[in-house]
Amino acid sequence: MNTILIYDGSFIGFLSAVYKVFDENIKEVSIVKPKHYVPDMFSETVNVSSSEIYSKRVWKSLEVKLTKHGANELYKAFLSEIKGTEDALLKYIVHVYATESFSYTDMPDANTLRVSQVARMVDRELGHIKNFLVFKTTRTGMEVATINSNFNMLPLIGNYFKRKYPNKKWLIYDQRRNYGLYFNTKEIDRVHLSIDDQLKVFEENNAMFYVNLQNKPFYGLAKSNNKAEINC
Repeated sequence: MNTILIYDGSFIGFLSAVYKVFDENIKEVSIVKPKHYVPDMFSETVNVSSSEIYSKRVWKSLEVKLTKHGANELYKAFLSEIKGTEDALLKYIVHVYATESFSYTDMPDANTLRVSQVARMVDRELGHIKNFLVFKTTRTGMEVATINSNFNMLPLIGNYFKRKYPNKKWLIYDQRRNYGLYFNTKEIDRVHLSIDDQLKVFEENNAMFYVNLQNKPFYGLAKSNNKAEINC
């Protein structure tokens, strides 16, 4: 019988599901987010709890087997959020551990090739955001920018902009995923804006935009008359 593992959508949750697959030697298995779950009367459904302990074990093992660079490529592929990526990554990981001497630069396996191709797509998006993301200064002096990418890019850009603007308070908000990164000149926090605060920030957008490599719009943020409330 096929097993469907439902995880919370986080990378920690995904790695926890991978741990369960290996720990219980599950053979016929799929890993899905709740929004992608389709009931199947011929499959057993299991909800997987996120575990930092188990996820760290898997991650450290991947860093050894793949090298840190190879493990980061896998992480980038995960952040693509392309439907079905979890299963491709799982097959990739199974292939990695089944190969005595694996190199992530070898591409004979279809899933290895797919992970590499998707990671390159995310890399191109990352470079585009670094070069062209538009910040606007609010009346309170905070620098604000918004993105609307196909991929979940915020986990990859926080430290870059922290180094680039170490003495400025800034907010980068992902409109599609409804969360952002707020830097207070000391540390970065993941934040969520209420609907009212999003309207305050985004309604006065002056339509400044640029196009990313997938021809999807990104929007620069116009000045806001009100300070955005940050809910950590």
